Amino acid sequence: MKSMCIKRFKYIATLACVWAFMTGCKAPELTGGERLALPESDIMGASDTSFVRPVDWDAFFQDTILRGYVETALANNHSFRQSMERVAMSRAALTRAKGLRLPEVDLSVGASATRFGEYTMDGVGNSETNVPSLAADKHIPDPYKDLAIGLSLRWEADIWGRLSRQKQAAAARWMASVEATRLARSILIADLAIRYYELVSLDKREEVLRGALASAREAYDLTRELKKEGAETQLAVDQFYARALSLESKLLENEQLAGETERAIACLLGVFPFEVRRMTFDQLRRLPVPLEEGVPANLLTLRPDVRAAEMELVASKADALAARAAFYPSLVLGASGGFNAFNVGKWFQAPASLVYDLAAGITAPIFRRGEIRAMWEEAKASQRAALSRYHETALAAYTEVLDLYRATQTQAARIRLKEEESLAHRRSVENASEMFRLTYVGFLEVLSAEERYLDSELEYVDIVNDFCQKKILLFRALGGGSGWE
Repeated sequence: MKSMCIKRFKYIATLACVWAFMTGCKAPELTGGERLALPESDIMGASDTSFVRPVDWDAFFQDTILRGYVETALANNHSFRQSMERVAMSRAALTRAKGLRLPEVDLSVGASATRFGEYTMDGVGNSETNVPSLAADKHIPDPYKDLAIGLSLRWEADIWGRLSRQKQAAAARWMASVEATRLARSILIADLAIRYYELVSLDKREEVLRGALASAREAYDLTRELKKEGAETQLAVDQFYARALSLESKLLENEQLAGETERAIACLLGVFPFEVRRMTFDQLRRLPVPLEEGVPANLLTLRPDVRAAEMELVASKADALAARAAFYPSLVLGASGGFNAFNVGKWFQAPASLVYDLAAGITAPIFRRGEIRAMWEEAKASQRAALSRYHETALAAYTEVLDLYRATQTQAARIRLKEEESLAHRRSVENASEMFRLTYVGFLEVLSAEERYLDSELEYVDIVNDFCQKKILLFRALGGGSGWE
């Protein structure tokens, strides 16, 4: 009879395992209607048939100083380290979800001693049990000792795939957390590079302002000499003096911005403020900039935020399937076995002290169906929201890449025009200064030429800085710097 029960138990367990494997091994995937179809041409309108991956940050940034700062930031930045810990938390949740499909096996060891009162049911019953015909080693001792050791097993057969879907949801969320960390990595690298290039641009602005200040002081000295000779008035002297004071004020403002930028870089590196080493502006202009060719639309599939949104959608689909499976009955199998005796000498004696039990049960929700239906409706609503977020993220990503790519093209053209404009203004300043010395023109022409030239030079620096920032943002928008393992 016992052997027949064991055979039936093994048969039920085998069928349950096979059914659970067949119904729960396939992960939910995005359908054609759910996956956002991107344009089949690249940003420039050309046909996009090849899959191109952007270079990583160590190939994109050619400056060795900046590379060193990036490595330090990735090792020390506190926000990035917190995102790494969130990945560890998601990995632990995945491990916990995997454990739901495994049997619960517990080891128990126990010992107790109990003395029953002589005028109690247990005390009288034990004394009556110890009859002379019973073997002496089977007499119940007083006090009563109970020694037990054994294993117990409980396993819920995943017939409808509920536990499998929970594991799939946890796996998708773990992958989403990995993508979130890659996004944080990409943002950190881009922010650091932007700050670094801002500092380089501020150095160039300082150089331009100091040159303009030297020219203003020279014009001020010349105007004072001409006034002594009666060729100019105090008005001209005051105008050049005021210009020199204005340039000194701009230099102080530029110095303040440079200090704030250096401290911001130190904060991104996770260290205290220090003097930041950097390249010169002319070296920055000579650096090669990748991503000069067309940008395929399918590169958006490498964006961490798009992939994270897709993983969240997959997780929400698994949650909905798991919620629906909660309507169906569940099969729970259990077993336990071990050794139990009240005598240490007989504790591990087999089969006399061997104990075991087998059990199987089916439970189905009756009064909780309303609660389960509410959970299912919530899961379906969450899935629809995740689908909308995925489409929103992908559309915003494509628009961002298009805007940044067009902006880099525009800024490159503006740089070429501004270089020609600066050359023309420089000639105007030289001619106006020479004619002022010869008293052919007044001081207002010189001031006007110098103002236009200074504005043109500062605008040139700003445009170059903005061009570099747009390239960095485009690099980040295409998933650059996020790492592909």
